[in-house]
Amino acid sequence: MPRILVLLPLLLGWAIADPCYHPGGRPRFCLPPVTQLAGLVVSCAQACSLSAEGRFGPQNPCNSSLTLQLGGTFLLNSVSLRFCSPGPPSLVLSAAWAPGGPWRALWRRPPWSGALGGPERVTFRAASSLKARVVASDLRLELGAPGGLLAARVRGRCQCHGHAARCAARTRPPRCRCRHHTTGPGCESCRPSHRDRPWRPATPQHPHPCLPCSCNQHARRCRFNSELFRLSGGQSGGVCERCRHHTAGRHCHYCQPGFWRDPGQPLTSRKACRACQCHPIGATGSTCNQTSGQCACKIGVTGATCSRCAPGFQQSRSPMMPCQRIPEAGTTTATPLGAYSSDPQCQLHCSRPASAVHMSLGRFCQQDYVLRAQVLGSVVAAGPAWRRLAVRVLTVYKQRAQAVRRGTQDAWVPRTDLTCGCLSLRPGTDYLLLGSAAGGPDLARLVLDHHSLALPWRPHWARPLRRLQQEERAGGCRRLRAPTAEPLA
Repeated sequence: MPRILVLLPLLLGWAIADPCYHPGGRPRFCLPPVTQLAGLVVSCAQACSLSAEGRFGPQNPCNSSLTLQLGGTFLLNSVSLRFCSPGPPSLVLSAAWAPGGPWRALWRRPPWSGALGGPERVTFRAASSLKARVVASDLRLELGAPGGLLAARVRGRCQCHGHAARCAARTRPPRCRCRHHTTGPGCESCRPSHRDRPWRPATPQHPHPCLPCSCNQHARRCRFNSELFRLSGGQSGGVCERCRHHTAGRHCHYCQPGFWRDPGQPLTSRKACRACQCHPIGATGSTCNQTSGQCACKIGVTGATCSRCAPGFQQSRSPMMPCQRIPEAGTTTATPLGAYSSDPQCQLHCSRPASAVHMSLGRFCQQDYVLRAQVLGSVVAAGPAWRRLAVRVLTVYKQRAQAVRRGTQDAWVPRTDLTCGCLSLRPGTDYLLLGSAAGGPDLARLVLDHHSLALPWRPHWARPLRRLQQEERAGGCRRLRAPTAEPLA
C-alpha cells in the first residue's frame, strides 16, 4: 500500500505531462495523434449497382473518379483503398490544400501488367520528413477505368504547425488545442499579448514559441512591427496597444500628458503614474514634468503645483498675472502701473495721457509699430536705466524692420518714464500701443517710452486699423500725398 501511494503521484505526473513542453517547462515540437479523417465502406454486391453514402457526401464507387472532402486542413498519414477484384488498371491520387484550390498529384500508379487489372488493396503512405509532409483538405481518386471501390480510409492528423498535441478533429473546421502561446484553428498566429516576434511553425530543432511583449503589465495586447524588429537585430518587434493606468509608449513605460512618474512605485504598479494637480491659476497648463512632477508656473509663481508666489512677488487679483513683483524703492508699480505723477519735473518729461487719437495713414506710416497687446504687469529691473514689462501681443497691425512676434514677451520701459507714469497701464487690460524703436537698448526689442501711446482697446478700432494696414502693404506710405484722417475715439 505505501508503495502504491509513492507511485501514484509519479503516474499522475506522467498522465498530465504536456507533450508540447519539456519536464523543465521549455517548449518543444509536438503533434496531435493520427486519427481516421474520412471513410467509405460498401458491400461488394452494392459496389457497382448502388450509390454508397460516404461520410462527407454521396459518392458513386463505380465512377472513374472519386472526391473526398476532409472538412478541414490535415497532415496526411495514409490513404488505404480496397477494390472489388480485380482493381482498376491504373490509379492517380491528388490533393488540394484548400477547398476549390488547385489539385496536386500525390501518387501515380502506371497500368499494372496483365489483363486482370490491378490488385484488390492499395495503400498510399506519406513521407515522415517534415518538408515532405502532405497538407490537404480534399482528396481526389482517379481510376483508369470504372471499377468497384469497396472501401476507402484516410488517416492523418490536424495541421497544428507543431504547436499542439491535441485536436478536436470532428469539429468543422478542426480546432487545435494550441500551446506555445499560439491561437487560431491551426495555431497559425500568436496570441494578442505575445507578438514580440513573428509567428513561425515549430520544428523538431526549434519550437518557435510566441514571446510576450514587454508592456510592464499595463496592456493586454500588442502588435508586431517588422521595421522595429529589423532595427533591433531580430530581438524585439512588439508595440503595446491600449496602455492602461495612464501610461503610454511602445512598452507603456512612461506616463500620459497630465501625469508624472511616481518614483516610490514600481513601473509595473497601477499607481506608477500620478496626476500632476497643477494649480488652475498659477500654472500655465495642466501638464507637468513627467520625472519630477513640477508644473510650468507663470511669472512670479513657484511651488511644485504652482500654488504660491515666489520670493519678491506678491499676490494680485489678475488671473493672467496672479503674482506681481513687489515694487522697488523709487519705482511706481502700483495698479495702474506708472500712475501719472504731479511732480513738475515729470510734467515736463511726460505729456498728458491722451484718451483719443486721430489716426491717419500718415500717422500710421510714421509709427514703428501699431499693436494690440495685453499688459501682464510684471516689472523687472534690467539695468540702472531700464525696466522690463511683461506684455502679450495679440494683434500686429504694423511692425518695424525687425518683426514683432505675437505672444508673451518683454517690453522695455525707461525707469524715469515708469516712475513718472508717462504710460498708465493696468494689468490684464488690452491696449492699442503706438510707438517708435528709436532710443531703445536694441532695435530688436519692443520699447514703451514717453513718446509712445497706450489707449485702452476698443473693439470697433479693428476695422479701420485693418484698412490702414492693407493700404500700407499696398504701398500707400510711399505714394502718400494728402491722407484723410480717421478718428479712433
